[in-house]
Amino acid sequence: MATITEQIINDLTELPAEMQEETLDFVQVKVKQNRETKPKANGQAIVEILERMAARNSLSHIKDPVAWQREIRKGRPLPGREEG
Repeated sequence: MATITEQIINDLTELPAEMQEETLDFVQVKVKQNRETKPKANGQAIVEILERMAARNSLSHIKDPVAWQREIRKGRPLPGREEG
C-alpha cells in the first residue's frame, strides 16, 4: 500500500505541467499557513519578538529604563500592591 506522499507524487506526475504549477502554488500556500499557525515552543514566540525588537533598536530612545518604568506605572497600582 502506497503512502499518501507516494500517491500524491504518482497522481501529480500524470498532470500537465500547468496543473502541476497550480498544485505547487496551492501546496506552498498551505505549508506557509501551517508554519504560521503552528504553536510555538514554550516562550519561543516571545524570544522571536524580543529579537526583532533588539534588531530594530526599538527601545533605544529610553535612556533610563528604571525612570521610564516608573513613569509608565504612574497612577496605576502594581498587581498585588493595591492600596487599601
